[in-house]
Amino acid sequence: MRNPGVLLITVMLAAVLAACGNSGTTAPGTPAAARQVVIGFVSPALTSTFHVTLIEAAQKEGEKLGWKVESLAPDRETNFAAQVDLVQTLVRRKVSAISICAINDSAIVGAIEQANAANIPVFVHNSLMDLAGGKVAAYIGYNQRKAGQLCGDYAAELLKKKYGDYKGKVYVLLGIPGMHSTERSGGFAEALKQHPGIEIVAQTPANWERQQAMNLALAALKATPGLDLFFGCSDAMAQGASQGAREAGKTVFTIGIDGNPDTLKDIKDGVITASCAVYAAEMGRITLHSIQQALEGKPLEQKVETPIKMIDQSNVAELLGQ
Repeated sequence: MRNPGVLLITVMLAAVLAACGNSGTTAPGTPAAARQVVIGFVSPALTSTFHVTLIEAAQKEGEKLGWKVESLAPDRETNFAAQVDLVQTLVRRKVSAISICAINDSAIVGAIEQANAANIPVFVHNSLMDLAGGKVAAYIGYNQRKAGQLCGDYAAELLKKKYGDYKGKVYVLLGIPGMHSTERSGGFAEALKQHPGIEIVAQTPANWERQQAMNLALAALKATPGLDLFFGCSDAMAQGASQGAREAGKTVFTIGIDGNPDTLKDIKDGVITASCAVYAAEMGRITLHSIQQALEGKPLEQKVETPIKMIDQSNVAELLGQ
């Protein structure tokens, strides 16, 4: 797997060159039919292997078509202003299409409208929620509320197995405020509402970051020694909680959402309890194929739902290819 830091440096360098007027696509005067197709994929950041895996899959599909698939991302998943700037850079370069996983849905609308005005088709990946403005050719992603519900149901069964009844204390690690965090945590809470004996003691933002999640888990375990389970709205946060529990000398269940390759290994090794796999590579391939359909003038579904599945030690070998 590529180093996310190297990818980020490359992306930012490309953005600087673009700002200097070098699009890196074709020479002036090149006939439209001969121009290389350039697709920009804009991630929230490349700190999660989810986004790295998705981009790599899209790039492999692009190579088969002779397309150039570029990855652009800000330094952190809180830097929505930088993400907007990157989309605007792609618009100025007049790329063939843009796919975005937005940090902030409201903030990104203006940049999408600029792409619309430039007749550049815009796609949204990792979300099925309509944006408040701008024209989006298609939304590609999984049902995030359903994924949260699957994790909640799984958590309830873990606690029942532990206590012989549906009871226990759960801590939820949220992402940056927005649709992704709201839908996942909302689905999780809905599932646990069926079991009044299970208490969600707190829901705290860790901003999708492993280090923040680790620090929060350490503090939570001190404040509430009887905690049974951490639910992270992403794998990175579940991994951080697991690391915090190990440092505190505590044994807890940890559940995330993503099913990233490094998380699958952690599940196999007993470091993480489970994850709702959302098949990042498949989402990347499907997004690229949707873009291909649009550029070829073929009919296009506006909402394309991608698969999800709970993964634990009982079935992780399937995804690891063992």
